[in-house]
Amino acid sequence: MLFSSPDYPVFLVAVFFLYGLARWGGPRMFVARIALMVLLADVVVLLVAKDLDALWDPVGGILLRFVTDPDWQSWPPELLVRWGIGTAVLAAAVMAGRRGGAWIASAAGQVWIARGMVAVLAAIGGVVASAHGAGSLDEVTREIVAHGHVGILAILGVGIGASSVESTQPLGRVVILFVASSLFYHAWAAAMPGPYRYLLGLLLATIVLDFYLGIWIERTEDPWKRKALVIVSLCSNLGILVFFKYTDFVTQDMVNPALDTQIEPLHLILPAGISFHTFQSLSYTIDVYRRELKATHSVVQFATFVLFFPQLVAGPIVRAQDLLPQLEHLPPLELDAARRGMFRICTGLFKKIAIADTLALAIVDRVFEAPERFSSLEVAVGVWAYALQIFCDFSAYSDIAIGSAQVLGFTLPENFRTPYRSANLQEFWRRWHISLSTWLRDYLYITLGGSKGAEWRTYANLITTMLLGGLWHGASFAFIVWGALHGFGLAVTRYFQRRTAGGNVTEARTLLAGCALLAALGLAAVRFTMGDSSTWAQLVVIWLVVTPLWAVITAWLGAEPRRADVEPPAPVTPFFLIWGRGTELWIPEVLRIAMCLAACGFFWSLGYGDQALWIPLIALTWGLGVAADLVEKGSDRFLERFVVGSRRAVAIVFLFQYVCLAWIFFRASSFDNALAILRQIAMFELDHANVVPLVTVAMTAGFAIHFFADGSYRWLRERFVSLPAYGQGLVLAAVTLVLRELAPTKMVPFIYFPF
Repeated sequence: MLFSSPDYPVFLVAVFFLYGLARWGGPRMFVARIALMVLLADVVVLLVAKDLDALWDPVGGILLRFVTDPDWQSWPPELLVRWGIGTAVLAAAVMAGRRGGAWIASAAGQVWIARGMVAVLAAIGGVVASAHGAGSLDEVTREIVAHGHVGILAILGVGIGASSVESTQPLGRVVILFVASSLFYHAWAAAMPGPYRYLLGLLLATIVLDFYLGIWIERTEDPWKRKALVIVSLCSNLGILVFFKYTDFVTQDMVNPALDTQIEPLHLILPAGISFHTFQSLSYTIDVYRRELKATHSVVQFATFVLFFPQLVAGPIVRAQDLLPQLEHLPPLELDAARRGMFRICTGLFKKIAIADTLALAIVDRVFEAPERFSSLEVAVGVWAYALQIFCDFSAYSDIAIGSAQVLGFTLPENFRTPYRSANLQEFWRRWHISLSTWLRDYLYITLGGSKGAEWRTYANLITTMLLGGLWHGASFAFIVWGALHGFGLAVTRYFQRRTAGGNVTEARTLLAGCALLAALGLAAVRFTMGDSSTWAQLVVIWLVVTPLWAVITAWLGAEPRRADVEPPAPVTPFFLIWGRGTELWIPEVLRIAMCLAACGFFWSLGYGDQALWIPLIALTWGLGVAADLVEKGSDRFLERFVVGSRRAVAIVFLFQYVCLAWIFFRASSFDNALAILRQIAMFELDHANVVPLVTVAMTAGFAIHFFADGSYRWLRERFVSLPAYGQGLVLAAVTLVLRELAPTKMVPFIYFPF
């Protein structure tokens, strides 16, 4: 997968310049521009094919081959024939794009393109099926791969030709994005065995089907026919998802034990990002069915929307109503937006390489593989480290995806907003994996009835939604337990919020006392009456009686007080706000410059300083950033903010522990593995020989990043954006060197790739 390889920066730069050149129309330097665009496209193709012989055009074929083999007399003579064919195909495609771009962009042209895609996909499907049955699929695949660049040149040439005419530039740019996104996905499929190498064809088939279904749903007025059409979309998309993701789970874990038989597993390979692009495509047909979105009549735009490479594999899940309008009216390339995108990419790379990968290799993987080898404290640290790892890893992907889209001028929705700052579980799901939680809310929870109807239905809908959300993550009972933990916690939190709406303090205290009594009686029952019961039965009872108390405490402590209930506090000026009016203009700047110096000191100390300086320098960097934000906000209502913030901090700690409990089941390889981790924690051993300085520093840095001051982060970003080009280059070079030094010797795949 290109996204997780060192080739991705090269891929992004090549696509960026290729896409940028597509905005430069007119006759000036037309031939040179085409040659440069083809050369950039050849670089993209080589990142996937890894073979110079795959190129059929002379531009990249000659230049790139000359770099690797300057002795041109040793080149195979058949290359001239191939380059001649490639040149002819490219020239014809460019002329077709220039002269027929308007027709291609029209609704009639897009219909014919969709029909052509159906015919090509049907032909490829038939060839693959017959070759697989005859045992000659590898030979057929080699022939297709050897001639595949001719087809790429034909499609790319149309895009290049269309982009050279001002009126059809949008079509040309979308075609280029479509080609780049298709190659990006195929980079993963090409490394798979057998028929899996044709997964791009399967994905394109579902795209064409949903394209037609969207048009038919919009045109149909009969409610039953419209419902039947959207059901077809649901069955086709979810059917493929269920087949690849849950077939082995159902047959091995459910059917075999029930029938006391043995069904041979298919050992299916889960296509990269299948859950994400399935939900993305479904959002389109469902929105058209609900008449919240007009069906697109451009199959190229719709295919590019589903295949858009920055977020294709692991999100964020982008709604059609967010991205399709940007593909129809392409946003301009803005330098400041591209700079912010580069800053976002660097942030993501630091979280992934310096924090997530380090924690995974230093402690998390070892603890979850063999928890019995570690003390209780070490296992607990491993679980906390995994909570940081999964956040830094997944949010890093989202940062790189959103940043990559910004570089190209597109805006993708936020996917994370510091979720571990949440004070209750409802707030957590408004901050964690936002694109998934809002998708589940809009297309599942509301469809089930949402908060309408009887009160118990709301809680049942919440639990059902989270159970299915857990199952979405993977075919395992452990994921279902993870969903149940969150679903039950959300239901209790919602119950408390409803009962105490309007700041009913008496009701809140009554519920707290009742939940505390329930927890005490339940734990006593487990201790004295369930000694002969299984461990899992005891754990379920403990969870059922303790979760209400935990949820009520977090919801109570984290609730914002009503302004009318808060007495005006006495004026208090803290020690760091004593300079008087006007100082907020320069003191934050000084503090943030000191913050940058402290951060540089930390990185210097990693290589040359004493280990005792590492954590204090991280704390100093974080503290200076927070102090700068506090100075900017001023001293108004400081005491009130301090009291509310202290209550909220306690709720945050409580919530984090519950979320970590759920993460045990998310990360554990099996129920037995999760049980071993819980048992080891319950032993209360305090040895910590495996909590080495590398672990403590990575965790301290991870928490400091997560709780970093928002204003100071924005200040850093805007300072980077305002730098001249050479200054930005120096910063990026320094970041690259630092990441190179901090990178572990082993690369850890992104956690959410398997989902």
